[in-house]
Amino acid sequence: MSPVKRFVAVRIFPWLLILAGSLFIVTGIDEMRLASASEEWPSTTGTVLTSRVESHSSRSSGGSSSSTYHADVTYSYQVAGTSYEGATVSYGAYGTGEYERAAKIAGRYEEGAPARVYYAPDDPSESVLEPGSHSLPWASLAFGAVFALVGVGMAFLMPAMVPREGS
Repeated sequence: MSPVKRFVAVRIFPWLLILAGSLFIVTGIDEMRLASASEEWPSTTGTVLTSRVESHSSRSSGGSSSSTYHADVTYSYQVAGTSYEGATVSYGAYGTGEYERAAKIAGRYEEGAPARVYYAPDDPSESVLEPGSHSLPWASLAFGAVFALVGVGMAFLMPAMVPREGS
């Protein structure tokens, strides 16, 4: 293995995994904090602007494709005379491979209908329709922990496992 490839494999790649894992962990912690805090937030009546299922397709290098779906719900509301728009149904609501699950969430919110909107008292632009956590906010933490631990393991083990050029 060339010195440049070895350097990337041994020194750069493990730190990229650690960085990616750390970002997932920070995102998960922030999402859990907001989910917990939202249970105490004041609420107001808003109006559902849009409610539909969004789909995203991806194709693997082997040619197979997969789709993920999520409920795309937007709403408007007012706090102290200021108008806001939000798009968060609940914290921890990740995409799903099941269209029916996303459609069930979107189906709870009919376009033009009133909806109870919970907002952060110190930042009313932060809002949610369903306070608390309604799915797996731990997924981000677990995913991040796995990435970070694999990165740490690689940072310690890779130098001994990847031979130097000419060795």
